[in-house]
Amino acid sequence: MRYSASVYFFRLLITIVFLTGTTKVIVAQNDTRLQLNAEKWADSVYKSLTVDERIAQLIFVRANYSGKPYLEEAGQFISRYNIGGVVFFKSDPVAQAVQTNKWNALAKTPLFVAMDAEWGLGMRLNHTVKYPLQMTLGAIDNQAYIYRMGAEIGEQCQRMGIHINLAPVVDVNNNPANPVIGMRSFGEDPESVSLKAYQYMKGMQDAGIIACAKHFPGHGNTNTDSHLDLPVIKASKKELRNVELVPFQYLIDKGVSAVMTAHLSVPALDNKKNRASSLSEKIVNGYLKKKMGFTGLIITDGLDMKGVTKNNKKGKVALKAFVAGNDILLIPDDIPASIKTIKEAIEKGKVDEERLEESCKKMLRYKYLSGAWKRTVVDTDKLLGDLNRPSYQHTVDELFGEAITVVKNEGNIIPLAYPDTLHPAVLIIGTEEETSFEQPLKQFMPFSVFRLPHDASTSDKQKVLNMLEDYNLVIIAVVNTNILASKRYHIPESDVQFIEHVARKKTVILDVFASPYALDFFSGTTNFKAIVISYQDKPYMQKVSAEAILGIHKAKGALPVGAGGFAAGTGILIEKSRLSYATPEELGIDTLYLTKIDSVALSGIAEKAYPGCQILAAKDGYIFYQKSFGYHTYDKKQKVENTDVYDLASLTKILATTPALMRMADEGKIDINGRLSDYLLYLRGSNKEDIGFREVLAHQAGLQSWIPYYEETIWNTDWDTTVYRSSISELFPVRVAGHMYIQENYHYAIYNEIINSPLQEKEYTYSDLGFYLFKDMIEQINNIELDDYVYQMFYNPLGLRHLRYQPRRYFPLQNIIPTENDQVFRHQLLHGDVHDQGAAMLGGISGHAGLFGNAYDVAVMMEMFLNGGVYGGRHFIKPETLNDFTSYQFPEKDNRRGLGFDKPLHEYEEHRTNCRSASPESFGHSGFTGTYTWADPETGLIYVFLSNRVYPDMHNSKIMDLDIRTSIHQLFYDAIGEEK
Repeated sequence: MRYSASVYFFRLLITIVFLTGTTKVIVAQNDTRLQLNAEKWADSVYKSLTVDERIAQLIFVRANYSGKPYLEEAGQFISRYNIGGVVFFKSDPVAQAVQTNKWNALAKTPLFVAMDAEWGLGMRLNHTVKYPLQMTLGAIDNQAYIYRMGAEIGEQCQRMGIHINLAPVVDVNNNPANPVIGMRSFGEDPESVSLKAYQYMKGMQDAGIIACAKHFPGHGNTNTDSHLDLPVIKASKKELRNVELVPFQYLIDKGVSAVMTAHLSVPALDNKKNRASSLSEKIVNGYLKKKMGFTGLIITDGLDMKGVTKNNKKGKVALKAFVAGNDILLIPDDIPASIKTIKEAIEKGKVDEERLEESCKKMLRYKYLSGAWKRTVVDTDKLLGDLNRPSYQHTVDELFGEAITVVKNEGNIIPLAYPDTLHPAVLIIGTEEETSFEQPLKQFMPFSVFRLPHDASTSDKQKVLNMLEDYNLVIIAVVNTNILASKRYHIPESDVQFIEHVARKKTVILDVFASPYALDFFSGTTNFKAIVISYQDKPYMQKVSAEAILGIHKAKGALPVGAGGFAAGTGILIEKSRLSYATPEELGIDTLYLTKIDSVALSGIAEKAYPGCQILAAKDGYIFYQKSFGYHTYDKKQKVENTDVYDLASLTKILATTPALMRMADEGKIDINGRLSDYLLYLRGSNKEDIGFREVLAHQAGLQSWIPYYEETIWNTDWDTTVYRSSISELFPVRVAGHMYIQENYHYAIYNEIINSPLQEKEYTYSDLGFYLFKDMIEQINNIELDDYVYQMFYNPLGLRHLRYQPRRYFPLQNIIPTENDQVFRHQLLHGDVHDQGAAMLGGISGHAGLFGNAYDVAVMMEMFLNGGVYGGRHFIKPETLNDFTSYQFPEKDNRRGLGFDKPLHEYEEHRTNCRSASPESFGHSGFTGTYTWADPETGLIYVFLSNRVYPDMHNSKIMDLDIRTSIHQLFYDAIGEEK
């Protein structure tokens, strides 16, 4: 069923309100009063106009040439002829607003203000938002994003006093060499173009802006730019109906307000030689209006373009366009002559005056319906701020992110699931400047970056080839491109040849920040391991495209056109498989609670519960809160940064020892239902012979809570020199702290104390002792040190760069947060050495303590657990194993523990280990130094809190007394709407 555009528009519009100084039209159904008012106003104004003014109402004058001053003659035409509207080009928003107000004050009849803003006001106005090009949007599956874009562009047009946006382009681009449409089209599939154009149109029209479908009857299959000459469309009428005309008919049926006629020679619809479609009565009146049923505004393309001026006498173009059936004559080449020739034609009876009345009254009705009749003054106060709301840029970012298209992914190389096996390089083609593409890659893992300008010299290319010799993966990004097919998108043939040469020698992932048609420049795609199309060379697009390669961002776009041997619609889904970032608003999180979290964190510092802290929270794989507060110490000399590392204390149990045991259980190296003495033979014959894995991991084995091993190694306050020395040597090689080294084999004494320690009743008693034994077991079975094992099995494959034992070996001292000023055992400020005395005596590496890290790396580990042992597309632990370890083990014995993991109390109690809203499925752990982390499968919430509450004194209990860690955890639950 077809609807008249006027009727449909009437249904959409109801009332006029004032928003930031401009008119806003609100949508409603069947408002006959508004229709009647529009007719009444149009009739009244029409009667007040002379014939010259009625003709002039159909004419839109050029306001300016791009980037040039506003034309004085435009104001003269408005004053002299009562011109109907103005079209603005490249300029400044405030200047345009001022000029709009000035010219509207001059006009006898309120002006229509139009702009060609296909990808938003940023296409024409400086310092405003640029949305993606339509070809980029063509890759997006979720049409709601395009509707939102249309609505936002509509809001911005309203704020600028613009009534008509000459968009969307609905041309089906089925010619890769098209010099003028190309990236301005949604693609080559008529149905996809129709659906996306409709969403763009509807968004604008719902915001009260007149949308204009262009360029009728279809400019997508041309080899000529109609700005320069008259293109010829050779398609048959049937082909036109099946391709070019489909989107126009769809939008007409859906109520588009305006259609722009193009300057094309279309023999199938009008076979007169050199007659432009915009000047053809057969095409405009006969086909568009009568056959396709369009009754809205018909707007010509610019009548100063050579597509019409080349074959027509000056001043005659506007007459021919008017006779053809157009309502708005856009930028005629000679306005006085145009008005004169149309008037003469009417006076001589060559054109009926009713024809003038039809178009002029239609124009006036739309002026009323769009709110132009109100002649509202555009308020310049806060104009730039209103046009650049953060939500607008957020939409832009989302649109770019949704468009990333992977067309080839051999061996599932994307995402990079095995970074520990890679020696990767990034090769930037197109610039020697640093790009946004490099940053996520370098943050994730060590990448070497090489850059070449376009068309680089042979010697420079050879240097890069030589340097790439040692790398086993090269990611090539083609940047610094443009949208012009006629300019090869600024990708010279020499670049293509060099890229193909690299791909023949190396494993290459190619990422093209240009039109997908650029793939046609390559002789083939077989040598590329993976190919990504990123459409536009924008900093944010570079960033998220790199993130998609890493699995930090989802890639789900599909080619809007066929190119490089890949059919339109090709797109390989790359799931997001690593933690990434989102705003709280995106996740529906109440930011009021986040402000409260800031306050609690700062109050902890003010109360001297800790000098500083890191806090991170993520939901469903998205980090929405990551902040560092305070300083390393109370002297306030060095602020805490997100990259600083804290002593994690007992978080070591769940971030090192427990995952190691889970992996070993998966590999069949240990039986989690067995006994420790099955693997540690020295336990046989002791009272520990029969203790089992589950009992030890759940603190149900009867082991005593801890042993102060160090007490036997000090006399009064002095070190036992048979145990310690102040300098490293062959006999004293193990660092305990600064200028403190322990005897080489002293760890045996520690294990002997554990072996000979008494067993208590098998009831819940938190104990570190079993985790000392687990360290030894892991090392014996795998024939590798614990720190190297967890690094090789977990941290390195996960891309974690801030989670290590013995941090002094890997991080600058200024990035390590100090802990206690120990005056009992080590007699020094502990800075880069583990706080736990027993772990220190083992050289900083133990199963219960010793690990240092930042909040992000802790969160990654917790996310891997939450994902069932999978992260970055790689399997680390079996999901059933994780489920077992994170489940209650001895609930019947009033033991809340899992295997290694802490769990919520069976019945919540104030001032205890967990917050109120933590679900029974949740798990985590706390650490003596002031650390805490928790993950909840029920809500997808991950929480990390790291502090050095033991600075300068480990007896400082304020963090516990004030319930800071669990209070913040509860606030995060409140923020996500899971309060209990």
